[in-house]
Amino acid sequence: MQKKKIREILILVQFVLAAGFAMAQIAPPPDAARRRIALEKLLVTGRALYIGAHPDDENTAMLAWLTQGRKLSAAYLSLTRGDGGQNLIGAEQGDALSVIRTEELLAARKLDGAEQLFTRAADFGFSKTPEETLRFWGRDRILADIVYAIRSFRPDVLITRFPTSGDGGHGHHTASAQLALEAYTAAADPARFSEQLSRVSPWRSTRLFWNAWTPPGAEKPRSGGSAPILTVDLGVYNPVLGQSYVELAASSRSMHKSQGFGSPARRGFFPNYLELLAGSPASGDPFDGIDLSWGRYAGGAAVEAALKEALAAYSDLEPHRSVPALIRALTLAEKLPDEPLTRGKRAEIVGCIRDCAGLWLESVTDSPSVTRGAAVKITLSLLRRSPLTVRCARVEMPFGAPPAMTGITPEQNILAQADATVTIPPGLAYSNPYWLEGERDRGVTAVPDESLRGLPHNPPPIVVRFVLEIEGREVAFDVPVQHRWTDPVEGERYRDATVVPEVTVSFENHAVLFSGQGARSVRMVARAQRDGASARVSFACPQGWTVTPRAVEVAFSKRGEERSLRVEIAPPAAESSGELRVSLATAGHPEEPARQFLQVDHPHIPVQVLLPVASVRLVRAELTTPVHRVGYVMGAGDDIPGMLRQLGVDVTLLTDADLEETDLSRFDAIVTGVRAFNTRPRLGELSDALLRYVDAGGTLVVQYNTNRDLVAARIAPFPLELSRDRTTDESASVTLLRPDHPILVTPHRIRASDFEGWVQERGLYYPGKWDDRFTPLLEMGDPGETPSRGAVLVTPSGKGMYVYTGISFFRQLPAGVPGAIRLFLNLLGGGRARG
Repeated sequence: MQKKKIREILILVQFVLAAGFAMAQIAPPPDAARRRIALEKLLVTGRALYIGAHPDDENTAMLAWLTQGRKLSAAYLSLTRGDGGQNLIGAEQGDALSVIRTEELLAARKLDGAEQLFTRAADFGFSKTPEETLRFWGRDRILADIVYAIRSFRPDVLITRFPTSGDGGHGHHTASAQLALEAYTAAADPARFSEQLSRVSPWRSTRLFWNAWTPPGAEKPRSGGSAPILTVDLGVYNPVLGQSYVELAASSRSMHKSQGFGSPARRGFFPNYLELLAGSPASGDPFDGIDLSWGRYAGGAAVEAALKEALAAYSDLEPHRSVPALIRALTLAEKLPDEPLTRGKRAEIVGCIRDCAGLWLESVTDSPSVTRGAAVKITLSLLRRSPLTVRCARVEMPFGAPPAMTGITPEQNILAQADATVTIPPGLAYSNPYWLEGERDRGVTAVPDESLRGLPHNPPPIVVRFVLEIEGREVAFDVPVQHRWTDPVEGERYRDATVVPEVTVSFENHAVLFSGQGARSVRMVARAQRDGASARVSFACPQGWTVTPRAVEVAFSKRGEERSLRVEIAPPAAESSGELRVSLATAGHPEEPARQFLQVDHPHIPVQVLLPVASVRLVRAELTTPVHRVGYVMGAGDDIPGMLRQLGVDVTLLTDADLEETDLSRFDAIVTGVRAFNTRPRLGELSDALLRYVDAGGTLVVQYNTNRDLVAARIAPFPLELSRDRTTDESASVTLLRPDHPILVTPHRIRASDFEGWVQERGLYYPGKWDDRFTPLLEMGDPGETPSRGAVLVTPSGKGMYVYTGISFFRQLPAGVPGAIRLFLNLLGGGRARG
């Protein structure tokens, strides 16, 4: 056995298996159909790379056709992780949303069969031009990442989701296509980005297509040029899968749940179009003239012959009959040139051996998290479910001694188990998503470790290697250590074991507001991440602020215990902002920045853990609260209620039953959360109750909704038409149209300075048309565009005041932007400001 090459294969297999095990509660184990398709894919050496800007941009039907129809290796390169978008399933924004959308992409890929790659580009919010996008991203920085992806994945064909012409409707979209076109040439030029050549080699793809679309009602695709257009039927039926690729794509696309992209299945003829942007023309087939066989390698014919033998021997009822030929193919493939495609194929062969041999390999811990220096028990499981003779040659444990399983020959369908103990090294990295570590700017995420470049997520921190003797040779399988538990609703679930600090410190809010000069108590929660944890927790304030005490000692008996910590913070006399930073010292370890422990748990993705540095924004601002009791109709999810409570407002989250049965007059104001009229179905019938509340003297503040999927025909007392108008530049000029209007002077006089220091954007989905009885209060627009007056519309109705606003208060208030807080408080007081 060539042990060195097996280890090289397993560098890749580790990541393949990690993704598979992480999705264990979502994707079923390989069935007969998927085993057959996997064997057929081994015969095809072609590759395709699909390029878009965001999670959910990808054409999942095209990816399914490429991977399960044409049997190619395909990947989707998403330039961003979607952290600047909205969230329909919870209150997570920014970094946490990037984690959700990354995992949604991986869930989609698990279904359509493609791989997932990324660049460092940050989703900084909607961008109207590619020029603006590239200014934020840095053209060469993201171009370098796309070139790296092409050189490392080595696709025969590239496909862009969007045209280079600007018809994609979003600056990120157009920039992704323009960069892909430039990268097509640059990847083949050794003089371009030559610093990459120590890790990858130049690569020239045969051609680059745009996946053109057909406008609604049109018979021909929208074309950006005169090049021939190829037609691909993605509605063709695959009898092995029992569905077409576009049907499969409905399930895959529906994994983008945070974006509300649940999709219906389409059936029948479904043409897609590929327009040549660069490279040699193709006749009828996008892979025309490309050798997709093993014949592209010297010595590849022998590998292909063994793989054909494995496919011929395959039986749905006796898949193990393919294993001997697969073993021979693996041995032959190890003799081929060592490059990304052959490494990938060797990993696929190892995966087929595992599946056809009916092997179940598992390594689990009792705890979902581990700490540095801790001794951790791992339970190993090996199950042979086929008649093949399998011997466990050895088990290679990281950081520990091998278990007693070494040397056993498990009986068929009898689970073999053994326990082993590993000691977590003191220097093992914490399991914070790698793109969230280190310094970053608005346009680009940080990747401190170059070896992680482009990967969807961190490699598993602890991996057990099972080396099994099958058909006379050793084959190694890397199995990530995971935590397994039973959810009373979802059943058996898995999550990656994560490396965390002994003690974590979390805050209730992203920002703490000080509306006067008095000190206030700030609460945080220290949590033990192992039994017997203890730590010294220290605090540091910005200049002009004071914190008491400056340090506290905490000690715990059991993992999971929590202690409430409080410090008194006194602000300076003048308006100011800064960060309260927390550091931690534990026995045997130097002091380091404390980490928060944030868990993201949604049923369609594996549980995720974020470990951001523990800090909270401190904001000293002159704020007057004009209301005491506010009813909040939560929509897609936001953190505005928590910020209002900091200011002493009594906030009640209103259910549908509350709207129907409660006396709403007890509230000084009612607010509907972001996209409430998109996500709360019963508001279609309950909106009248809200409008009656206004007529009776209340103030109703309606935050942005989209014009798609409105649940109510009437969301305002007078006609109002939503549009896609928005202001993406958070520093865009703002004009006060009615500076003396009561809402702009009570309780705070709103000035131009109140629009300084905003984050990501001004607002979105403004009304485009409205009844003359509405009064627009603000005018704003991105540079070079006609300003919009739809950001804040107010109108008296009966005895009360109705406000519609597309301003992104859901971003500004949690970020502690003083001017935005003042404006929002003025809107809440609108009923009394009417004078």
